[in-house]
Amino acid sequence: MKKFAKVMAIAAACAALTGSVAAFSACGEGGESYQIDISGSTSMEDAMTALADKFIEMKGEEGIDLTINISATGSGSGISDAEQGKVDFGMASRALEGDETEQLESKTICLDGISVVVNPNCTLTSVTKSQLVNLYTKGEAIGDVTAALRRESGSGTRDGFEEALGIKGETMFDDAAGFDEFTSTGTLKASIVADTAGKKLGYISMGSVDSSVKTLAYDAEDGKGAVPATKENVLNGSYAISRPFVICYQSYDELSDITKEFIEFIMSDAGQQICEDEGCISEVLANK
Repeated sequence: MKKFAKVMAIAAACAALTGSVAAFSACGEGGESYQIDISGSTSMEDAMTALADKFIEMKGEEGIDLTINISATGSGSGISDAEQGKVDFGMASRALEGDETEQLESKTICLDGISVVVNPNCTLTSVTKSQLVNLYTKGEAIGDVTAALRRESGSGTRDGFEEALGIKGETMFDDAAGFDEFTSTGTLKASIVADTAGKKLGYISMGSVDSSVKTLAYDAEDGKGAVPATKENVLNGSYAISRPFVICYQSYDELSDITKEFIEFIMSDAGQQICEDEGCISEVLANK
């Protein structure tokens, strides 16, 4: 769990007394203290951290002591925590589904592409939908790539990737020689970086891509042409492996005022620019 701003002892004591994870105010001397608790998608962690840091800075200038706790535990746990009222809102790197939509309200804060990545030493430059489907369901090699990496069950990145390929719910190829599973974007990416032989392929949030990995262009129709994983191609729909970044909560009306204020900041032009700076894709700014 990452914590932002200093948690004052008096504030922590007040939180314990109220039993609230939402917010506590006017507790002790020296002004107001508030806390917001968030959990969920590891893909959203960097953007939410940057948003939280800026919002805390803004509130500090107003004389308000604010702590925002962010626990990057995966989309599934973020949704579950929101359903159980353990956090003020959960982060999910996928749209809510089924019963989730009956129990929670949600807001898309930005979009994200899911990049297919390999080590820079890998000879591949592009991949087709059928090649990925066969790799992940049958273990069929793609050129030099003989091992596939995937995220854990409940990961929003995995859900988005498998849904785009049309293999969500299907049995995945399971071979201990190379079909490794990871519980975060960072650990999967690290495995790709360490694969200097260029034999592994995986998928990560577009916002987490840097020069340590190589992204592959993607042909969603096996012959139409491979499309690079870029912001512009996600917005125009030509890059087909993408998903929303969502925050979810039991009821917007029942959120604390400080939490509502934070969400309003996230959706403001300034907040959306921070999302863009962190590699996310803002429909809000794109439509201006």
